[in-house]
Amino acid sequence: MPYQPEWYNPEKSIIRVEVNGVVTWDEWYEMIDKLFEMLGSVSQEVSIIYDDKVGMPKGNPMPHLKASTEKLTSHSNLGIIVTVGARRVSGVVETMVDVMMRAYRMDTTHYGGFVDSMDEALKLIEASSKKTQANKNRA
Repeated sequence: MPYQPEWYNPEKSIIRVEVNGVVTWDEWYEMIDKLFEMLGSVSQEVSIIYDDKVGMPKGNPMPHLKASTEKLTSHSNLGIIVTVGARRVSGVVETMVDVMMRAYRMDTTHYGGFVDSMDEALKLIEASSKKTQANKNRA
């Protein structure tokens, strides 16, 4: 399977999805179901890192990304979702995702964006977790 979701840390607060090989939307949905299951197996906040080495499957990604984002964001313990690309994801793809999120009026609370390295992704997640914790402490 080209999508390999695994717990990144022993605390089970980060899921890393390694993406390799030839990808299809059917496999994408299998992976989303697995992520949904993993999110439901714990009570703490969980962020997701797509460590993408190949890009998206062929075809229009808009309906697929919309459906999968809506499914994942229905979990109350979802943190942020960050995509890491060894070769920076083109500005066109980033723009397309941004347009899709605005056009569908999607919740951007969980959108961590695109970064160049795992280190950057982990820093974003750490900052987001601190912000979430600070907001909980204020409530």
